[in-house]
Amino acid sequence: MNPLDIETVTPADLAHMAAEFEAAAVQADEAARDGLAAAADSTESTAARALARRCVAIARRHAADYRAEAAILRSGHLPDSWA
Repeated sequence: MNPLDIETVTPADLAHMAAEFEAAAVQADEAARDGLAAAADSTESTAARALARRCVAIARRHAADYRAEAAILRSGHLPDSWA
């Protein structure tokens, strides 16, 4: 991956990055659904089910973070955390 040159980033670059973050959010949503399924699976151990529940929360938080970054990029800005 090439480093981001903030002096030459274009609106098309921002749109492309936003789309990548949206795709990552979809993957995180899928991970959360998988975690919910594992947490509800009575054939799994208590520890595995507890871990799956924790992973659901993490995946959901990641999805929200990815969507927030995408929204900033779509607005034509770079997230402050990238500075």
